[in-house]
Amino acid sequence: MRRLLWLLLAAAAGVLLANLVAGQPGYLLLAWGDWRIEIRSLLVALLLAALLFGALHWLLGSATRARQALWRRRLRRLLRRREQSETDLAAGVLALLEGHYPQAQKLLQRSRRATVAPALHALALAHLAQLRADPISREREFAAARAAAPHAHLAIAHLQARAQLDAGDATAAASTLKAMAGHDSPRLLELEARLARDRRDWQTLQDLLPRLRRVGIIDSAQAASQEAEIACARLADSEVPDLLWPQLSRRLRRDGEVRLAYAQALRRAGRHEAAQELLGELLREDWRAPALDAFGRYAGDDPQRQLSVAEHWLAAHPDDPALLLALGRLARRVRLWAKAQAYFDSSLLLAPTAQSHLEVAQLLEEIGQPEAAAGHYRAGLRLALLPTASTVDGAAAPILALTAGAPAANDRGNLLPHEA
Repeated sequence: MRRLLWLLLAAAAGVLLANLVAGQPGYLLLAWGDWRIEIRSLLVALLLAALLFGALHWLLGSATRARQALWRRRLRRLLRRREQSETDLAAGVLALLEGHYPQAQKLLQRSRRATVAPALHALALAHLAQLRADPISREREFAAARAAAPHAHLAIAHLQARAQLDAGDATAAASTLKAMAGHDSPRLLELEARLARDRRDWQTLQDLLPRLRRVGIIDSAQAASQEAEIACARLADSEVPDLLWPQLSRRLRRDGEVRLAYAQALRRAGRHEAAQELLGELLREDWRAPALDAFGRYAGDDPQRQLSVAEHWLAAHPDDPALLLALGRLARRVRLWAKAQAYFDSSLLLAPTAQSHLEVAQLLEEIGQPEAAAGHYRAGLRLALLPTASTVDGAAAPILALTAGAPAANDRGNLLPHEA
């Protein structure tokens, strides 16, 4: 377009010169020997204009061809640099995956100067800085990635927050996630839930459940299960469970796990009788081993009454090893050594466990049978170290009978040491 404009200007100048010359009479005389040639001034002007037009056309064409050649050379050089940048990027990522971090750093830094995707280079370098435990470089590269690709801020925030959490920097991760408030990214919501769980921020985690369900991360059953887990965790952290319990929904207050957590929280708060009553009610409605274990471990202020309550359950559950273990603990607490020994013996015969052997060993030490107690300590240790092993050196591992030492003939003759 510019070349055409120059030619039009040259033509206009030629026409103007021809008009000026046409108005001036005269001629050009050329003499050579006997030859004489007269050329009128108008024709000379036209010839000069034509020569000027041709010269200008040639000059403009030469300039255009030179500029195009330079542009093609620059384009080829740029393409070579980009091809080299892509090659270096691929080699840098491969070196990063192989663990050659210095080589990866060199290749990635060299290739980013001519890259068409600076955000990818920045993210690769941020990951490299994370692997090399360099938080300053990591944060600088994440900032460069956001500047290079502002439309991908959610994806970059997810990678940054996850890197910060993996590095143990919960404060920085919380700041990164807070800056993305109002989003609907499932990946960011997962990280927010992870951060809340790590920080034991149960209220925030509870508030996140509807959003997690809305974006499809969890379904209704999983949401209900997590609500129960959160309620149990809040009760475990609470110093005043009576104030927290009414704040829970009716569905949660009917959940067996939540009720068990409430009973244990009551016991930690010193309300042993209330805890035992709640455990007894729970066991009558929903028979479960964890509640039995808790019932047998802490008898409250009246262990004899708790023993009587548990013995009434024995008719309906005669072969429950967890119930027999709980009965043995309660009998031991009220110093009924023979009865405790019998209950422990029955529990061991039904389901030998490391905990059962430990209880028996402690009982035998209390009634003056250290050798038999040592045998149960060894058997319990074997079960604890090899819980699935049923044989020792190809032979069946013997179950140590409680009758290895003579049982106490009179419970009242053996005094139980002080119990904490």
